[in-house]
Amino acid sequence: MTREKVHHIIYLFSLLLLAGSIPVSNFGMSIGGLLLCANWIAEWNWKEKWQRLKEQRTVFFLSSFFFIFLFGLINTENWNSALDNILSKLPLLYAPLVLASSSKLNGKEIRLVLTVFILVTLGSTLISIIYMITHPIQDIRDISLFISHIRFSFCIIIAIIFAIQFALRVTSYSRIIKILYFLIAGWFISYLFISQTFTGIILLFVITFTYFLYMLITGERTKIRKIMLLSIITGIIVFMGHLFTITYNYYHVALPEQLPTHTISGNPYTHNFKSIIENGSYTELYLCEKELRESWPERSNIPYDSVRPSLIRYLNSKGLFKDREGIYALNKKDIHNIEHKIANVAYTQVIGVKKALYPTFFSLSLYKQTKEITHSSILQRFELWQTSIKIIRNNLLTGIGIGDHKEAIDQQLTKDHSPLRKNMGAHNQFLTLLLMGGLLPLLAFIIMLFIPFFIHKNARNLNYLFFFIIIFCSFFTEDTLETQAGMTFYAFLNAFLLFCFDFKKMTEEPADFQLIHNKSKKHKLNIEPNNH
Repeated sequence: MTREKVHHIIYLFSLLLLAGSIPVSNFGMSIGGLLLCANWIAEWNWKEKWQRLKEQRTVFFLSSFFFIFLFGLINTENWNSALDNILSKLPLLYAPLVLASSSKLNGKEIRLVLTVFILVTLGSTLISIIYMITHPIQDIRDISLFISHIRFSFCIIIAIIFAIQFALRVTSYSRIIKILYFLIAGWFISYLFISQTFTGIILLFVITFTYFLYMLITGERTKIRKIMLLSIITGIIVFMGHLFTITYNYYHVALPEQLPTHTISGNPYTHNFKSIIENGSYTELYLCEKELRESWPERSNIPYDSVRPSLIRYLNSKGLFKDREGIYALNKKDIHNIEHKIANVAYTQVIGVKKALYPTFFSLSLYKQTKEITHSSILQRFELWQTSIKIIRNNLLTGIGIGDHKEAIDQQLTKDHSPLRKNMGAHNQFLTLLLMGGLLPLLAFIIMLFIPFFIHKNARNLNYLFFFIIIFCSFFTEDTLETQAGMTFYAFLNAFLLFCFDFKKMTEEPADFQLIHNKSKKHKLNIEPNNH
């Protein structure tokens, strides 16, 4: 085995380790990055590397991403934090340099890297579901055991995209393998709804809409264009109609002409019309506290006072009166849910838009009544954005330093008497850059993001566009590049899709295995534009 072959195997193994670690392991990402760089240096074929780099001028722009963050050192005072932050950005430097200057991957190797990413993501979702079944879950985000549920949803969407492409476009895969990839993609979609990852669900709809819009614009047949247009319009109308119906039914209260004043047992009801509306009813209508307190111990050993809010909301969500009869109407599963602080029967749905929307609706209603924001990630982000903007107004040009931005946010939150916990960051990558280094790094950052579309052919295909949509949207609601998972997700996949990925190789080169030979070559749906 030649020296070049050995280095190529190590290079491929490093890519597999990185791809397989993004959904599950920060340690694996670190080891994969170190091995990738060490092997790259040990190759010592600098003339070949330089020649490859000259042919990929995009790499110089992408690698300069890293140096943008150095502007944040100008005003920093917390150098320990600053250096840690700078070191965490190293994937922005090494990923494009190494992947652009290394030997090309063949189709089997490209599929292998993506398959490992898909299978590890699949395994992580299965582990999450097992954990959800075997453990009491109060916050559905807790089932994402390895990385943030938001960033994990990004991994799932990428896995969906390539699983569908493997099923539709890889000519050498047997029918069984293609069916398996379709089933995997379907499971991933289901998991997004099970995990209530609203960001991931919205991005999935955006990407689906983008795909149909692309097919509408580039479709060669008039009939196909008409079908696509009709599908888009119908899909939008149905989806928006469904959202409107859910929202209307949640907030619209239909009251009888006369409310009952007493329970069947003769105890008086209280009707609080200032209580929060949930599931189309005021949560504190038909409320008999005396009967609830007396009846609950007959159904559960958990003290009434510890479950009271959840009990009242749960009874309301089932359309039951908050009295003795309401308690008796609950089944064992309902009692179990209430004991575990599940406050709405809609939260127990395995899959459903209600499960994703209702917690947000309740948080917004709670904020309107009590100004409470700690139960809503959306409201917390608004608070953090407003706090960040207050700081930026006085430091627009140069920022406050890459090591000091979180501390400055914490100080402003304390000054404003905010209930938010500390060290949360801005939860917006653009605001974070303004805080770190000011206006110049932000402008350079935005330019660098869009440059590949103008100078690299691989950026002008749907795979890269889908990836860009995911990462660009994430910058508005997340500090994506401030975590190792987010940083590696962007740096690795961005470089891989630009410098390693070849759609034709991936789909047309034969596989190493074949379960069932599919002799019929049907027309495949074209999801990749022609770059030639």
